[in-house]
Amino acid sequence: MEWFTRYKTQLEQVYMEAERRIAVFPEPLNAIGLAYADKFNPVKHDSGKDYICSLLPFWVKEPSGISDAQCEKLALANVYGMLYFFIQDDVMDGLPSSRWKEQLALGSLLQLEMFSLFRELFPSDPVFWSYYQRYVTTWADSVVNENRQDYFINDPIRTAGKAGPVKIASTGALLLTGRTELIDKLEQMIDIVLMTLQMADDYADWREDLADGSYNGLLAMIAADRPAGTILTEKDAENAIYIRGCLKPYVQLAEDNHAKIAAMEAGAGELVEFHAFIVNHLNQLYETIESKRKNLLEGGFNYFFANQSIG
Repeated sequence: MEWFTRYKTQLEQVYMEAERRIAVFPEPLNAIGLAYADKFNPVKHDSGKDYICSLLPFWVKEPSGISDAQCEKLALANVYGMLYFFIQDDVMDGLPSSRWKEQLALGSLLQLEMFSLFRELFPSDPVFWSYYQRYVTTWADSVVNENRQDYFINDPIRTAGKAGPVKIASTGALLLTGRTELIDKLEQMIDIVLMTLQMADDYADWREDLADGSYNGLLAMIAADRPAGTILTEKDAENAIYIRGCLKPYVQLAEDNHAKIAAMEAGAGELVEFHAFIVNHLNQLYETIESKRKNLLEGGFNYFFANQSIG
């Protein structure tokens, strides 16, 4: 995990600065904000989305050529943006309405901090703001339409859209140094990483998503192999994952994604390393499930033969 450990000190400084600014929010939003920032701090907690949201500016520093100061400002802005969009997700995903007032107010303050940093870096750059508008519009489209349009089955790369605003850090870095020829390639790479990251999250969250009706790519894949109109139960999903081996094509898709970004030459090697880390994780999950499945099958056969009468 050198893509993380080599930047741990810088990341600690970024989060310290974020906390310093949040601490002066009006009460009780300052305490709520500090607790929320702590929850998603990758230095303290292991979580894939928090890694890419916080570290992307550092991963694109070399190909973009931005300065240390610009990199740290973009990282700090992305932290505020991450917290803002996570609050939106929480509200949409069923946060009790009694907590909406505080969370939405906190989100507005975090968004203001993000915009303040962006205005320092891009005081009069309409191109930057047009990219930001596009990424947020894609986010809005994704959170509303991924279920009704069945993104993972019909166009799986679109599942990256919900985390798409993270790309403003890499695009912003390239705009700062005029290396705009790399924007399209880095956008493609990041979308692929975000798609695979969503796949890992969907495996981890499939029971919860099934229970609350949230869209989930793994469940969508399982449902696509069933007769139309049938309701997918938890038992059905368990059988598909742990008995019928449906993770094999799921993990293969992640491996295919890795082959794609490994072939792209954009100088963002740490982004590729992070993607390899996610794919490795999915592979290990699949291999563990396969090993247990084979052991259970062998155990069943052994039990069957041991209980057969001879003669």
